[in-house]
Amino acid sequence: MFCFSRIVISIFVLLIFILLPISAAAQQSNSPQIIINLPSRTLQLYYGNTMSKEYYVAIGKPSTPTPMGNFYIVSKERDPIWIPPGRNYVVMSGPDNPLGYRWMEFLPLYGIHGTNAPWTIGMAVSNGCVRMLEEEAEELFDIVTNGTPVTITYERIKIDIGKSGKASIGIYPDVYGYNTITLADVNAKLAEYGYKGFVNEEFLSAILREESGKQIEFAKEQNIRINHTRLEQKGILVGNSAYLPVWAVAAACKSGFIWDAKKELIWKDNIAYKGLIKNDIIYSKIDNIEKLFSLRTGFQEHDELELNSD
Repeated sequence: MFCFSRIVISIFVLLIFILLPISAAAQQSNSPQIIINLPSRTLQLYYGNTMSKEYYVAIGKPSTPTPMGNFYIVSKERDPIWIPPGRNYVVMSGPDNPLGYRWMEFLPLYGIHGTNAPWTIGMAVSNGCVRMLEEEAEELFDIVTNGTPVTITYERIKIDIGKSGKASIGIYPDVYGYNTITLADVNAKLAEYGYKGFVNEEFLSAILREESGKQIEFAKEQNIRINHTRLEQKGILVGNSAYLPVWAVAAACKSGFIWDAKKELIWKDNIAYKGLIKNDIIYSKIDNIEKLFSLRTGFQEHDELELNSD
């Protein structure tokens, strides 16, 4: 079930990385880290907490699954040879070699590599290795070094936050039959990213039923102007609902309110409005904001919202 035979050297090098703590370089934000999620068949390249690039990959078939856990790149090789499982001959580097022209090993006989079968990318078809498009494998090969952390996960619920503030969610098939997921699991995952209570459960139930295996955008940041002055904090547009940062709006209106953290309620003039917390910022729906601070919506677009005093 392995890709090719270099057992003794691989085990020796692997033990070195297991026994040593993560190097200082690997902990720095400018050092690369690899996260592979098996259900979504994606390999993400991170620098610190920032995702730099995402690649689609092929993974092990259910009978020879790709292992999960925390690993390191333990060896790299250009133009690797391949020994077919159960055979006693060698396939040299070239167009007939299924390893392609780059090999990055993270376990003895398991690696990230190129492929001569690009049509298999996105499928569960390998003997346990992780296949990449050849040009992308060569690109990654030039970025990573021995010691680069590799984390292989099995997250069927995948949430991505883009650099522009767009958030997407995907529900991916249980390719290895490891677990089932419920609406409560989806809400728990949203809570990890600060979106608890923001997303309509009817929408979540629909994508859970479909298990489309695709990322679906559900939220984006939105610039806000109060009386023609742009706020530093941004709002969050979720579907057709806009959520605004309450403290920032109150400051712009030179007004105040009382926050009941236990009940997550905003009080003003003895009237309570529902609030939500995301990254320690209180948000509320735009219709609540209008009532709280006597504002009316001037115009609303996808990337900007303006409210003005009555």
